[in-house]
Formats: sequence, structure tokens, C-alpha cells
Amino acid sequence: MKKIKLIHLGLALLLAGSSCTKLDEEPFSDLTSDSYYQDRNSVMAAVVRPYEHGHWCGWDGDRWLLSELSGDHFIWAQKGKHGYDGGNWVRLHGHSWTAEEGTVNGGWVGPYQGISQCNIILRDIAALDFPSLDMTEEDKTNYIAELRVLRAWFYLFLIDYFREVPIIEQPQELKAQSTPQEVFAYIEKELTEALPGLPKNTRAGRWDQGGAAALLVRLYLNAEKWIGTPKFTECATYAQAIIDGTYGTYSIDTDYKGPFRSGVNGYRSPENIFEFPHAKNIYEFGWMYNSMMHYQERYSIDNDWGGWNGISLSPSRDLDGNVYPYQLGNPYESFSAADKRKQPFRTTGKGGQYEGFFLIGQQYAFNAAQGFGFDSTVKVNGTEEYNAKPLVFVDQVGRFSEKPGGRWLEGSHVTTGEENTGVRLLKFPWLPMSENLFQFNSAPEIRLAEIYYALAECKYRGGDVAGAATLLDAVRARNFASDAWTANSYVSNPALLNDDEFVRELGREFLGERHRRTDLVRWDRFGAEWWDKPVDGKDRTVFPIPARALNANPLLKPNGYE
Repeated sequence: MKKIKLIHLGLALLLAGSSCTKLDEEPFSDLTSDSYYQDRNSVMAAVVRPYEHGHWCGWDGDRWLLSELSGDHFIWAQKGKHGYDGGNWVRLHGHSWTAEEGTVNGGWVGPYQGISQCNIILRDIAALDFPSLDMTEEDKTNYIAELRVLRAWFYLFLIDYFREVPIIEQPQELKAQSTPQEVFAYIEKELTEALPGLPKNTRAGRWDQGGAAALLVRLYLNAEKWIGTPKFTECATYAQAIIDGTYGTYSIDTDYKGPFRSGVNGYRSPENIFEFPHAKNIYEFGWMYNSMMHYQERYSIDNDWGGWNGISLSPSRDLDGNVYPYQLGNPYESFSAADKRKQPFRTTGKGGQYEGFFLIGQQYAFNAAQGFGFDSTVKVNGTEEYNAKPLVFVDQVGRFSEKPGGRWLEGSHVTTGEENTGVRLLKFPWLPMSENLFQFNSAPEIRLAEIYYALAECKYRGGDVAGAATLLDAVRARNFASDAWTANSYVSNPALLNDDEFVRELGREFLGERHRRTDLVRWDRFGAEWWDKPVDGKDRTVFPIPARALNANPLLKPNGYE
């Protein structure tokens, strides 16, 4: 008789329950597995529990920070007396982290906690008599398959970050790490074996055939960096099959905002192969808001949250306003002026209509009288360097408030920001709370656009630049008005598409979606120079196995770091 620990016994059958924000959560109850599993609902509650942790793992904290703040597109700048945080963000941006880093430890602990949850539920379900619970053997096969896929998704973090990690399939196992090749083969086996037992186009927030096939695309696309063996042919095969509808029906959303407003007012984007659903006061997308938004932004976009005023885009412009000459970085200015996404974010009507992905420039108060948009007669003010002065987000980093000459003396660095430093990303829209729309948007974990871009990359690397351009344009066309499209199309301008442009395009399409570090590593750009970061002196494409993990498991060995 084994024990199962369930933190939220009232977990709804989709993804309800409070977010998994603590690494040391205490269970509300210890139940033996034979007393807990009494009916369909109790089985379903157990199956969806690891999904809750999955959202937290992917979109709440350390894993997002490792994947994005170590890249060229995002920073957590110190803003006066706020945001230094022991130098965490300076080290992450400058690639000077150590095995003692809390964020690196989170990159290890988060996925393994999810793997542990999957292992417990898989063990319990395998022993259950499903017919006695008014369920079928097909149900059992489906649940086991989707939990194996979810577990494989957690392992993708580990092979990406650390390469050599233990393969744990049983609760409480203590094992030495396996080679990258063994971990890769394990993930591949789990996904290929689970895929046939899954349904197609299941409900939002659950793994299905399309999701499992998409994870194989991710696995094969990065194989050359992860295990030293390119598998672009295998990647292209699965990507083409997904596009052809072999594993479910998906299509590129005609609205550039569609994949990111999925879940709002019941809309589900046909592009999202897998998404984590949200709902206000049930399962919220709060970390992304808090980490990026200024304390005063609630007055501009209508909610009662405070925000931490932390993460922004890395700057595109120097202290004099000139665009930096780096091949990498400059995220805001890498967007064409004609790109619809580059518009400043604003709501344009009731019911969730909006445009643009960025907060930049003067911030104005929400227009409560009409229920959307801004009141251009009421400026939002700052509270720190710009206390009682207009809050104007700038695409620069410098101590502009210190006169005379403060910006020149301290320069432009991660440590020299102010409260208005940086363009803020609102790709994941925060819609009016007064309209009951705030925090109902899903987190788009895998989009069909990713599959198009993966297939395009396979073709490009194989010399088929025209084929790659066609696939990229099939997604990109929605970002431009018809009169601006020809000038921005890769098909119409084939000379535009080279290695550097492909890397920039990946950054534009997947900005903030936890892709950047992986893409830079795959394209041999991770050690290059960008704003406030010199060329890496040593290879930093793999994070060190955390010191706390080494101390907890004597079978582990350091993975190459001094």
C-alpha cells in the first residue's frame, strides 16, 4: 500500500488550483493510493496535477529566466536602489554564473519535481483496475501516454540546460547521471512510444498526438548540439507530418495576436498545439506580469496589481539614441517599422480588442469612461527617479535623471537603469480587469509557427533557401499590411535571408517564448557579443550541475565547470 501526496484535493478536471509557486509545498493530506482513487474524478485530479507544476516550470521564474535573461533580448536591469538582487541578473546576462546560482538550481529542481509527480501518478495508475472505476482500458492507455509525454517535456529542460542528467522513472530513485546520448534516446523513446496511444486535438492544456510530435521536432532540431549527431532529416519528417495534419488539425492564425489571446472570451487559437490555460483567481499567468510591469502600469492597463518593475527588453539604443551596431540584441529595433507587432500596446474596443506587443514612450491612464484605450489628457507618473514626473519608457539604459553628466559617468550597463528603463513586452496581453478579461490568456507552449520555422530551418541548412523563405513567409505575412508585404517578404527578397537574418527572425517570432537561449546555442551565437556582454571567454552553452544537487546526490559528478 503506497502513499500519494496531492496538494490540491479539490483540483478541477482541467487545470484549476493555485499556482505551484513554492518548491517546498506542504501537502494538505497524505492518503494511501488505494483509498484515494475511488472514481473517475479522483483519477482525473491526479492526472492533471503535474500539469499545474508544468505551467509553473515553464512560465514562472527560473526556467524562463535561464532561457531568456541569458540571451540577447531581455534584461533585469538594476533600477536605482531596486533590482540588483545580489548580482543575479548581472551574472546571468554576462554569462558569469556559478554552480551556486539559485536560478541554475531552479533549472534543475523545477523539472525534477515535475518528473517526480509524473512518476508517482504513473505508478499508481498502472496498478488501478479501470473498469471498476467506470473507466476503460483505453482511458488508462491515454492517461499513461500523456503523462509519459509530460515527463519527456520536463526532461527536455534538463538535456537542454545540463546535458548529463539522471534518468529517474521511479519515486525516490537516486541515480548517477546518464550521458547526453542516453538522455536523448530516453526522451525519443518516451515520445515515440506514447504518441500512438494519444488522441488528436484533445482539450486545451493536455498532451495529444500533435503535442508529442511537436516535442519530437524540438528534440531532433537540437540534436546536433545536444548529442553531437544532426537529426534534421527526422526533424523535417515530423514537422511536415504535423503541417500535413497527420497528428491533428492545426492552422496558422490569421491574426498575429491570436495565439497569445487564446483563452480570452472563449477563443482558442487554431495555431496553438499545446497551451497552458488560465483563469483569474483560479490559475493565473501572474509571474510574467509581475516581473515585467512597472508599479504604476496598473493605472494604464486597468488592474489592481503592483508589478515588480523588473524585466524589460535589452536596449536597442545607446546613450545618444543611436541604434547599437551589434549583430545580436536590439530586439525592439529589429522589428520593421511596418510590422504590426511593433505598435505600442493599447486596447481598441470592449471585449478584448487590442493591438501591438510593446509598452514604450509616455504612459497614459486607462480610459475608464469608454472602457478601453488611454486618456491622453492624463499622464501616468513615476514613483522613483521620476516621482511626480511623467513615466516614459525608453529603449535605453542609463542614469538620465542624474544631472549633470550622470549617464556619461556610469555608462550603459545592467546596473545603471532607472525606473523607466526598457521597452516592456505585452505580447501576452493584459486586458482590462473591469471587463473581466485580465489573466484569462493562455501560455502558448507550442505553436504551429514553431513547426513551420523548424521545417524552414531544416530546409535552409540543407541549401533550400527558397523553400525556407516560403515557410517563413507563410507565418510572417500576417504581421504586415498588404501594401508593406512585398518589401518585407523573404520570397520577394531572397537576398535578405542569410544566417544572421534567420537568427534575428527566430528572435522576432518567438520573443519571450523561452526559445532564445536554445536558438542561440543551436546557431553558435550564444558566446557572441551583445549589449553589455563581451565574447564569452569560455564555453557557457551548458549550465553547471548545481552545487545543491551535487551535495544531495553523491552519485552525481560535476559536468565540466571549475
